[in-house]
Amino acid sequence: MAENLFTDFPERIEILKTHSHVRALVMPLEETLGEPGSFKNADEGMEIYLGMMEELGKFAAQDLKPHAAAIDREGLTRKDGEILLPEKLREHLRKASELGVFAGAVNKQDGGLNFPRAFLSTALEMFGHGCPNTALTIAAFSMGDWFSRHATAEQKKTYMEGLLSGQTETAMALTEPGAGSDLGKLRTTAKKEGDHWVLNGTKQFITNGNSDLVFTLARSDASSEGLKGLSVFIVPKHIEGRSDLNVKVAKAEHKVCLHASPTCELIYENSVGYLLGNEGDGFKVMADLMNMARLAMGCIAVGISTSALEEAKKYARNRVTMGKPIVEHPMVADILYEMEVEIRAMRALMIESSCAFDWMQIYEKKGDTKNFKKWQKRYRRLTPLVKYLCAEKVIPITRNALQIFGGYGVCTEYPAERLFRESIIYPIYEGTSQIQSLMVLKDTLKDVASHAGGFLGSLAGAWAESKVTRDPVNSMLLQARNELNQSIRYVLMSIMKGKFKSDIEGLKEKKIQQFIKDFSLRLMTPDMDLTYPFLVAERLTRNVCDYYALKCMVDHYVPSDKEQERWILEFGRMAIPRMRLENHYMVNRLPSTLDYIKRERESAL
Repeated sequence: MAENLFTDFPERIEILKTHSHVRALVMPLEETLGEPGSFKNADEGMEIYLGMMEELGKFAAQDLKPHAAAIDREGLTRKDGEILLPEKLREHLRKASELGVFAGAVNKQDGGLNFPRAFLSTALEMFGHGCPNTALTIAAFSMGDWFSRHATAEQKKTYMEGLLSGQTETAMALTEPGAGSDLGKLRTTAKKEGDHWVLNGTKQFITNGNSDLVFTLARSDASSEGLKGLSVFIVPKHIEGRSDLNVKVAKAEHKVCLHASPTCELIYENSVGYLLGNEGDGFKVMADLMNMARLAMGCIAVGISTSALEEAKKYARNRVTMGKPIVEHPMVADILYEMEVEIRAMRALMIESSCAFDWMQIYEKKGDTKNFKKWQKRYRRLTPLVKYLCAEKVIPITRNALQIFGGYGVCTEYPAERLFRESIIYPIYEGTSQIQSLMVLKDTLKDVASHAGGFLGSLAGAWAESKVTRDPVNSMLLQARNELNQSIRYVLMSIMKGKFKSDIEGLKEKKIQQFIKDFSLRLMTPDMDLTYPFLVAERLTRNVCDYYALKCMVDHYVPSDKEQERWILEFGRMAIPRMRLENHYMVNRLPSTLDYIKRERESAL
C-alpha cells in the first residue's frame, strides 16, 4: 500500500510542477489575494505548496485509505431526528481542519491560506483516492471561498471562522421534488419579515442536508417565473432561543453508494433565512457555487479512478494464471494501459480548469476587465467538460478494475466492488451529464456564431495542416480539431437547412463575409427547432471533451519531454478514432431516433 498518495504518484507532481500554469500563478495570486512579499519568487511558493501536498498525501494514504471500507460499511446513524456521520469520518474531518484544508481556498484578507486551486484540486483528488465518502464530505464543507465572495462584512464576521475551521458544516439546497435540473420551476418561497426572511417549501437530494448552514435557493419574488426572482439564503439549522430545528430533515435516502454521506429531504416551515448576495441574483450566486462543485466532482472522480487503477495493477501483478502474472496477458495489459492513459487526460483537464479559475480571480481583483472576461469564459467553458469527462470515465474505469479482479471483484473483502459502487453517482451529482451536454452545446454554438469566419477557416485548414506538419504532437491535435469541426458542422447544418432558405435573399444586398456574420449572429432564435442538436448534444460533448483534454496536454508539452510526448500520442490514438465514430453516428445512426420520438408521441395520443 502506498505510504503517500502524492509522492508515490509522480504524475501528480509532474503536472503541478511542469505541465500546467501553476508556477506562473504563484506570484500574481499571492500579490492580489494573499500578502504581497510573502514569497521571494515562484520557486519559494512552489516549495511551500509542494510541502503542503506531501502532508496531505500522507494524510490521504495513512488516515483515509485504511478506513475507507469500514466507513462505507458503518454508514450513517439516525438518532433523535439527527443524522450522525461515522466517528472515523469525523476524525478525518478534524485532521483535515488541522491541516488547513477548509481554509485553503479562501483569500488571506478573509483569513484563509490562498492556495492555488490546482493544489486544492489535487488534494481533493487524493482524498477521493483515499476515501470517497470523506472526500465528498470535505468538498461539501469547503464553501468558505464562495461564501467570502458573496457575503457582507457582518455575515463574514458571524460565519467565516467556522467555515475556515470546518467546524461549521455546510450544504447547498437547490433540487426540489418535480424540479430537479429545471431550477426555473422552484417552488420554495421566501418572504421578508423585518431583518430576516421566512422560507417555506421542500428540498430533495440534498448532500449533507443535516448541516449547520444550508445555503438555499428560493423564490423571493412571488410574482416571478423561471430563473428570475430567485435568491440565495443562509438558513441555519439552529436559531438561538428556539428548541426546535429551523430546517428539518424529513429523511435520508438509502443509497447503493456513499453510505456515509447523507442525502436528505428537507422541510422548510417558516424557516428563518438571511439573504446572501443581492436579492434576485440567486441563479447567478448559485451558479458560482455550482461551477466550483462540478470541478470538485471531477476531482473526486479522478481520485476514485486512480485508486481503481492502483488496486487493479497491484492485483494483476500478483495474480498468476497460465504460468505468468495476468498483467502480462495482452487483454489485461490493454485494459490497464487504457485506464492509465484516460486518467492522465482527465487530470490534465482538471488542472487546466483549476488554473483558469485562479487567473479569473486574479484579473477580477486587478480590475483588468479584458483578461477577466477571457479567463471567465475559459473557466465557464471547461467546468462542464471536466465534470462530464471525469464523471463519465470513472464508471468504465472502476468497472474494468472489477473485471480484472474476476470473481473476487464482486466480493466485499476486495475494494473493486466498493469503488465501482462509489463511481456511479458522479454522472448525476451537481448537474447530470445531459445537463452538462446542453451547456457544452450552447457554448459551442455561441462560439461559432461569434466567430463564423474563423470557424470556416478552421474547418478548411485543420485537416490539411495535420497532413503537412512534421510535429507528431501538433499533427495529433490538428486531427482532433478536424474531427471536432466535423461534429460542429453536422449540428450547424441541421439548424441551417430551413433558416438559410429564408435568409438567402439577404445575400444579394451584402458582401459574403458580412452575410455570414449577420447570419451566424441570428442563428439561435426562439422559434428555432433544436430537436436534432439536442439529440446529438451528448455525442458532441464527448468529442469536445476529448479535444480539450488533448489540447490541455499539448498546451503544456515541452518538446524535449519524450515521456509526456508518448502519453499525448497514446491519448490521441485512442481519442481520434472514437471521435470519428461519434461523427459517423451523428450522421448515419441518430436521425432514426427522431422517428422513434415521433412514433412514441403518436402512440400516446
